[in-house]
Amino acid sequence: MNKHPHTPEPQGDQQQQQQQQQAGEAPELASVEAVLFMYGSPIKFTKICEILDAPKKDVLELCEILRDSYIERSAGIRVVIHGDAVQIVTEKSQHEIIEKFLKKELEGDLTNPALEVLAIIAYRGPLSKPDIEAIRGVNCSFTLRNLLLRGLIERLPHPTDKRTKLYHVTHSFLRFLGLESIKQLPHWEDLTGDKRIDAILYGQGEDEQSK
Repeated sequence: MNKHPHTPEPQGDQQQQQQQQQAGEAPELASVEAVLFMYGSPIKFTKICEILDAPKKDVLELCEILRDSYIERSAGIRVVIHGDAVQIVTEKSQHEIIEKFLKKELEGDLTNPALEVLAIIAYRGPLSKPDIEAIRGVNCSFTLRNLLLRGLIERLPHPTDKRTKLYHVTHSFLRFLGLESIKQLPHWEDLTGDKRIDAILYGQGEDEQSK
């Protein structure tokens, strides 16, 4: 007969086990949040499932947890689940502040991030939002919206993917710089064929310069 047939698991081990479980769950929730933030616009659950290699049931559950946590914390952002897509948006009570911020941004000079995005689109466009963000390494949703509102860039339909839009500079951009053609930009040949950018966009660098 065992000396302690019903000896419970030590409390310390239980806490450690619980912490390990929580640690295992946290990256999944954080990953969903990161994907939603980086994507900016509504994204299909199927796309998130592909990125995270997770079933839709789990992804939907994590989105709901994230949505509820924002509400409980009275955060300035919300998760909107609509049909088979989900998106991170600003909380409606903050719209007045957002409008004031946008107005100030549009009235002022272009910021350094805006100039960087504009240069990327000018030299390497048309590009999709994910391509632009891959080059810059940060979310560009707000900057792209700012440039669109200023009339410096435009969205074009993707020739092979109806769900994706491509960004390209406008005639207003050329007129603003006093150019007749995009090819008149400084160092056009060098920057449009930069192998480092090719490596980011295509993953092959020198072997593939166009796609």
